[in-house]
Amino acid sequence: MPVSRKVALDPWALAHDGRSFFASVYSPAFSGVARIDVPTSTISEIRAFPDPADEQADGAFDGRWLVWDEYHGFESFDDFTVWAWESRTGDARQIGAATQAPDGQLWPSPWRQPDVRSGIATWTQGSGPDELTDVHAYDLRTGDDRVVRSGHAQGSFLLRNHVVVWPESPSWGAATRMYAASAVSGTPLPTPRALRAVRGVSGLATDGGGIAYPDGLYRSLWWSPSLRARPRRIVATAHSYDHVDNSVQIGGRYIGFGIQPRLFVGDTRTRRYVQITAHGGWTRVDAGSLLVLYATGSKALDARARIALVRLRDLPPIPACS
Repeated sequence: MPVSRKVALDPWALAHDGRSFFASVYSPAFSGVARIDVPTSTISEIRAFPDPADEQADGAFDGRWLVWDEYHGFESFDDFTVWAWESRTGDARQIGAATQAPDGQLWPSPWRQPDVRSGIATWTQGSGPDELTDVHAYDLRTGDDRVVRSGHAQGSFLLRNHVVVWPESPSWGAATRMYAASAVSGTPLPTPRALRAVRGVSGLATDGGGIAYPDGLYRSLWWSPSLRARPRRIVATAHSYDHVDNSVQIGGRYIGFGIQPRLFVGDTRTRRYVQITAHGGWTRVDAGSLLVLYATGSKALDARARIALVRLRDLPPIPACS
C-alpha cells in the first residue's frame, strides 16, 4: 500500500468495503482520525487531534457509524473522550468522556476500545473508588446514553441483536465471568452459551456472532463459530515462553492472531493457519478483507509501517501443516 510508505498510519478499524480502513494519521499536513482508501491512496480527514504529539485513537465501525476513544497521553488509558462520526453526513460529535474524582484525578478505566454495532455504541469507564466502573450503551440515532451496569465491569463489547457483554469478577479475587444485558433497555440477559465458561479473559474478539480469544494464561487460542456453541481450542503454544497475545481478530471464517513476534492468519473452515510474518505486527479482519500492519521496530510516533490490505477471496489456499 503506497500511502503507508509516505505517511505514518496506525490502522484500527476496517470500513467493510474491501478497499478502505480507518486510522490515526501523523503527518505535517494532518494528524488525526481519517479514512484511508487503498486503491487511490486517498486520506479523507474526519477529525484532527488537538495535540498530535500526545494523542492516539482506537475504535470500531459498523458500516455507518465510526466510534473511537481519543486518548490524551501515552501513559495510561484513563484520560479520554469518546467520539462518533456518521459516514452519511460526515458529522463528528463527542458522546462521552472520562470523569474526575473529587481530588481532580481521573477515575481509572479498563482497557478496551469502544465497540459499535447496528447504531449502538458501548464502552466502559471508571466512575468511582475501588475500580468502580459504568458500562455505557449509547444510541447514536437518539443520543440516549444508558448505563447498563455499575459495578466492577471491564471492557464491554456488542453482539448481534443489541446485546452488550462485559467481563466482571463475581467476587473479590475471583476470575472474571461474562455478563450480558440489553443495550436498548438495560435489562440483564442470560449469557450466551459460547461465553458461559469463559473465565479470566479480556482479549475476546467477536464479529457479532463468532468469537475468538486467548485463554486467561495466554497459552492457547479458542474459537466458536456461533454464540450457541461451546468454544473449542484450536491452537496451543508449544513452549512456556510463547503466548497468544490480545491482538486476536475474527471475521467470518478467518482469524488473525499473534504469538509474538510471529503473526498468523487461520481459516476455520479448513482448520489451517499460516504464518504471515516473523517480525511482529498485527491484523484486522472482517468478513471480506484482511489488513496486516508489519512492525517497524521503532517506537516513534511518526514511524512509517508497511501495511497490506487484501480481499479474503483473493487469498491463496492455506497449505496443510508440514
